[in-house]
Amino acid sequence: MELSDRLRLALRQGNDTIDAIAHEAKQEAASALGRVGKRLEDALEALKRHDETPNPNRDREDLLQEAADLTQALIIQREAFGLHASRDVQGFYGIPREVMLRIGIVRPRR
Repeated sequence: MELSDRLRLALRQGNDTIDAIAHEAKQEAASALGRVGKRLEDALEALKRHDETPNPNRDREDLLQEAADLTQALIIQREAFGLHASRDVQGFYGIPREVMLRIGIVRPRR
């Protein structure tokens, strides 16, 4: 694992190592939150394209499950940051009710 420039500088200047590492961890967590948000946007777009395409080539159930799983992951990560309003996520990303109803459902793998 490579140290970021900010962490390296903080350690060189004799700043509190714990503060520097905590800052680094917060940055990584925020980055992970952004990545799952982007993946959710892509999944919702794929579901929308599927519904707009005659004779689509992907199983709609798979697309719904993927969107629900990513929604759940995003909500859990947000809660880890202390952001507890999942309705905010639903509104911001325009998550359909049908996706929200699937959160927590685990389908057997085929």
